[in-house]
Amino acid sequence: MNNRDLVPMILLYLFTFGIYAIYWHFKFQEELKEKTGEGFGGLGHLLMLLFTFGIYGIYWQYAAGKRLAKQGAEDRSLIYLIFNFTPIAIINPFLMQQQANELK
Repeated sequence: MNNRDLVPMILLYLFTFGIYAIYWHFKFQEELKEKTGEGFGGLGHLLMLLFTFGIYGIYWQYAAGKRLAKQGAEDRSLIYLIFNFTPIAIINPFLMQQQANELK
């Protein structure tokens, strides 16, 4: 999985008004699928988010946490799931990317 610096990632999230978030979800899911062989590809992931009005995103963040744990990261899947129901859900992608960065 690609190593991404968190500070530029946060700045891109803010200054692109969410466009980078879409790109990140696409790329991260593609990399996660390539590494684990589980889940949809990037485009399938985005289509599922669109067709379920984002509800799939709640499940995906939990499942991504499990997939990262299978790769050797700490299992934070339950944290991602709980955060999804709070205003701090915005930090989930950054926590996931941090875990992916630590895998290398």
